[in-house]
Amino acid sequence: MFSAFLQAKKDNAYPVLLKKRAKSLLLPYAIWMGLIVFYYGGLKLIILKIAPQFIHNPENTILSWTFTDWIHNTIGYGETNWSALSAQFWFIRDLMILVLISPVLKWFVKKFPIGFLFFVTAVYAIPAQLYFVESQALFFYVLGLYWGMYNIPLFETVDKISWKETALLYMLSFFYIYKIGNGDHTEHYFMVIASCVVLLKLSGLIIKKEKLYAVSSYLAGFSFFLFAIHCPVLNSTVSKVWIRFFPMNNTFFCLLQYFVPTFLVIAIGTGIGIALKKICPSLFRLLNGGR
Repeated sequence: MFSAFLQAKKDNAYPVLLKKRAKSLLLPYAIWMGLIVFYYGGLKLIILKIAPQFIHNPENTILSWTFTDWIHNTIGYGETNWSALSAQFWFIRDLMILVLISPVLKWFVKKFPIGFLFFVTAVYAIPAQLYFVESQALFFYVLGLYWGMYNIPLFETVDKISWKETALLYMLSFFYIYKIGNGDHTEHYFMVIASCVVLLKLSGLIIKKEKLYAVSSYLAGFSFFLFAIHCPVLNSTVSKVWIRFFPMNNTFFCLLQYFVPTFLVIAIGTGIGIALKKICPSLFRLLNGGR
């Protein structure tokens, strides 16, 4: 949503837009996927040569992947719509596709503002399977185009919502999902919208605190890096180590397992980004999409 909003406000020529997104999205996507493929496939081939006794299913390597396997493992299309190796990159893939077709989307926003908004909302609420992008990606990206193209005062509107109303909105959606609803995607998606209001309200508080804003602004420079590095290796490794020392044998440790490894992954991933930026800033810029 923010990406589409900024794109609409800057209104760069289409070739300039593609050039910028190639640097900020396509290049880091290719590099990170290359590193992940090497981790899962290249290292396995090396170990097979050195110590094959440590490898299970030695016949299953990247050399045995079909074209379909490569598409499913790296881009995500296939049995699921997520990359089998690194699921979070569906977000970058969809954002690149939406940027690519953005002139068509902008035409619909201008030509059929009410009808097209109704259409993408219905696609999000059902949710419909679009195959080329996730329904929620299309929904929020198009909302961002509306926001930027029609100068909708989103921040001002959210500021008018009181914290009591925000909390009530969120708790009602939370209560409905876990006590009344049947747990389908539609209910979850509307809870996401309530969560967005909470986050926008929190951002307003951060901006008003000068020191807090300075820290947040600095850490924001590592958000893409953290997003890219947190899965699959870092998250799974931290979780496995945590469970080894604190097995989930009661409710308390189950709750800890949900929260503590998450904060550890955030701290470790951000720390790696900070260290890499100091040691090798050029490599960090490549991995971080020039951010």
